[in-house]
Amino acid sequence: MIKILFLMLCLLSLNAQDSLTAQKQNTLYVQNLIETEENLAKMFEKYILTEFAIPTLDKLLTDSYLGSNFSTTNKMGTNIAFENTSTLRIKYAITKDEYRAEKISGNQNFLVLFYNRELHRNYTSAFDDSTDLAKSYIQISLKSKEAQTLFAILNTGNTIAKECANNLTNTYCNKNKKTIRWYTDSSQWIEYDKIDFNNGNVTISSSGLLSNSKLNDLAVGSYIFVENSTRYVKLTNNADGSLQILKVD
Repeated sequence: MIKILFLMLCLLSLNAQDSLTAQKQNTLYVQNLIETEENLAKMFEKYILTEFAIPTLDKLLTDSYLGSNFSTTNKMGTNIAFENTSTLRIKYAITKDEYRAEKISGNQNFLVLFYNRELHRNYTSAFDDSTDLAKSYIQISLKSKEAQTLFAILNTGNTIAKECANNLTNTYCNKNKKTIRWYTDSSQWIEYDKIDFNNGNVTISSSGLLSNSKLNDLAVGSYIFVENSTRYVKLTNNADGSLQILKVD
């Protein structure tokens, strides 16, 4: 009887150790998932700032970004991938029942709580809808104002050329680290600050652009500088859609 009890205790101890080992391995795996998502989001922002375009996953799996050996494999659910780039979402990773159903001391699932926690996230946030996993996702957070501006422009279907040229028409282009330009259909331009965009001051290539409809989007109080010439300030938009602009001495 004593031998049987001893064997049972040994088996229980081994099972407990195996369970603890599995929990540790799964915790490390979840931490790796978070790091994968963070790297994906970080390189997503870098791509926008460098290439002036919204990337696909394939575009990021190159030596300049994530690398061709970057693993998106995920044993706890679907492989790591974008859910929707226009809403800056990555697919939620922990979806398999065997990982979501695991309980620790009668509390909520430790792995899911750890995965959802903000502590190890900087470029991402987890949104977990436990009643409908199809609605769960990982949200990318663009950190720089420049990236936010460029993404907003690109996400409306506009293109941004990497360099500005006088023959460009009806497009944005990268002027330098601080500014971008919009070239009109007649190759005149409006120059914006990358951080402030429509909330900041602009420079225009000629006074003929003072009636351009794009200036409607400027914040009231913004200065409009005519290149090498006069300064104006936007007061408001008139009821008929025309601009009200005041010349500043």
